[in-house]
Amino acid sequence: MDKKSICSFFYAMMLAILLISCNDDDDYDGLSPAELSGTYSNKLSAPTNGDSLILSYNRNTFIGKDVEFKTDDGKTALLILKYVLPHDTETAIPGISLTAGSGSYSFSGGATTSTGTAFHYLGSIQTGKLILELSDITIPENRLTMNGTWYVAHENASYYNVDNGSMQTMIGMLYNLVGGKLVSNLISSLLDGLTFQADGNIIARYAPLPDSVRIGSLIGSYVKHPANDWNTSPSNLVTYYVEDNTSIYVIPQIDMIIRQVMINKQTKSDSGDSTIGNELLAAYRKINAWSTTGIKMTIRESEDPAKGDLILLLDKSEIQELFALLDLVKVFIPEETLNAPVMDLIGDLIPPQLASIAAILLKGKTFGAILDQLSQELNAIPIEIGIYLYKDKTIN
Repeated sequence: MDKKSICSFFYAMMLAILLISCNDDDDYDGLSPAELSGTYSNKLSAPTNGDSLILSYNRNTFIGKDVEFKTDDGKTALLILKYVLPHDTETAIPGISLTAGSGSYSFSGGATTSTGTAFHYLGSIQTGKLILELSDITIPENRLTMNGTWYVAHENASYYNVDNGSMQTMIGMLYNLVGGKLVSNLISSLLDGLTFQADGNIIARYAPLPDSVRIGSLIGSYVKHPANDWNTSPSNLVTYYVEDNTSIYVIPQIDMIIRQVMINKQTKSDSGDSTIGNELLAAYRKINAWSTTGIKMTIRESEDPAKGDLILLLDKSEIQELFALLDLVKVFIPEETLNAPVMDLIGDLIPPQLASIAAILLKGKTFGAILDQLSQELNAIPIEIGIYLYKDKTIN
């Protein structure tokens, strides 16, 4: 073979390699795996890529989540849902078939998690954007979903055992004198029932307090709303799962709740007004863990059927992080309020028959000093707080 023939053969080989390479790129439809693989987020705390994920949960928007997408060849993919489904830290879906489109890939299928939650998924991905729809979500059946809707025991909505009924501590005195009844009537005034849906959502039937109602008046009685006052909460604000029919884990979806507050106030999250200030963001970071592990409550049979069929009981160990927020609360309170005598601020809230006792016990104490004392006592005394629920609607 002469020199000219060798050169021609070499050029032909190079052209063939180039054409093969072009065909490989066509297999990716212009998108290489390196462009697509990564973590997609719609968290408020991740503004740099907080809009790279569009996620829906049973046809409703779901924010505050991360989803990881991995592909090596543009033909199959691994999807990892992070704290998206109830009871699942990570939900891995391997071997997803990808269908190439114009500048994107699409995929669909169904799966069941190791904890028993079944669901379908439908999605598409392009550079910098993942769209994912989760549907037909069903968590394992439990004693709460079997009844569906549970109703608040309006006359005795709150169960509480604070410092074993003692009046020797500040929190024991405040809660056992007025706090317990106030909380019970506040729950009764705001909440009518809870529906534990099969998809893991908790839907509340609630009503706002009328503008004319003062908090202090709730020590005596609760607000009895007409039927048309009650509203239904949106989906995906609070989810749950049940373990062994003895414990419920309530998961407040913090980003969704903040989003709903902004919607209710007709405030855009990207407005120049700093609705979420530095202090609120600090609180957000503290309680955002609840969007992962959830708040554990014990499901206890009521010993008094007249008060309810069940008690959902919250132990103080589950809200220990919340105690630290007392220091943050002080940031939002004006200095003159913190330095004011507490009786000047809450005197009207105390029932007349207890006013003289409270005046002696609270004499000379400022509101700020009370907050400091409560913060110390919360770590030292036993606290159980719960809510009574009926299986059937009662007349109240």
